[in-house]
Amino acid sequence: MNAVIIGATGLIGQQLLQELLANDAYKQVVVIGRRRPTINTTQQGAAKLCFMQAQLDQIPTLSLPVKIDHAFCCLGTTMKQAGSQANFIKVDYQAVLDFGRLVVAHQSDNGTALFVVTALNANPNSKVFYNRIKGEIQRDLALLPITSIHYFQPSLLIGSRADKRTLEDIGQKFFAIASGVFIGPLAKYKPITGKLVADNMLAVAVKSNTELVSEPSLETKAVRIIDNKQMHQMVN
Repeated sequence: MNAVIIGATGLIGQQLLQELLANDAYKQVVVIGRRRPTINTTQQGAAKLCFMQAQLDQIPTLSLPVKIDHAFCCLGTTMKQAGSQANFIKVDYQAVLDFGRLVVAHQSDNGTALFVVTALNANPNSKVFYNRIKGEIQRDLALLPITSIHYFQPSLLIGSRADKRTLEDIGQKFFAIASGVFIGPLAKYKPITGKLVADNMLAVAVKSNTELVSEPSLETKAVRIIDNKQMHQMVN
């Protein structure tokens, strides 16, 4: 199989890229990004990496070198990084949708599965801007003519980032201490590591018998939601 990933330098993406390269199921891993990911030459499968340098607004102009079996989107920003709601939309909505369209144009003969990181409580009707945009991209990607889509909805992400996010860092320390309280109805909000999200994405991609939960509002059996609680349970 061939894979393509965007957002490979982020908290989840960098973990997922290493796992894709190390997995013998993938012959080639295409990486789209503004900067080349840092991969040790001794990394297992490093020779499979094909890097395509591109700005996010150049995605619609790209032509992938191979047909794609699995596509992984780990793109995401914050309002602080984006600077405005308009810029946030350019990354978390428009670039993600453009990536989906690019994948559709390069589907393998057996079809293509798309795996996308969104967010807990994503809802196109939400009054919360962040949740609404995440919900809108879920809704609109589902309209694309693609074999299947899998949405991963993490809660607060834990792990070391290249970029500093002060409030998130404070939140990580607090929730790490208080993680024991996330039981019962609160289990869905339990903080999750970027590596665990990546582990789940790969597990769902390579194991066709993985049990998933349908999202009725998306009106298609080809679309699945893997929420934060499920990710904690599925991969140990």
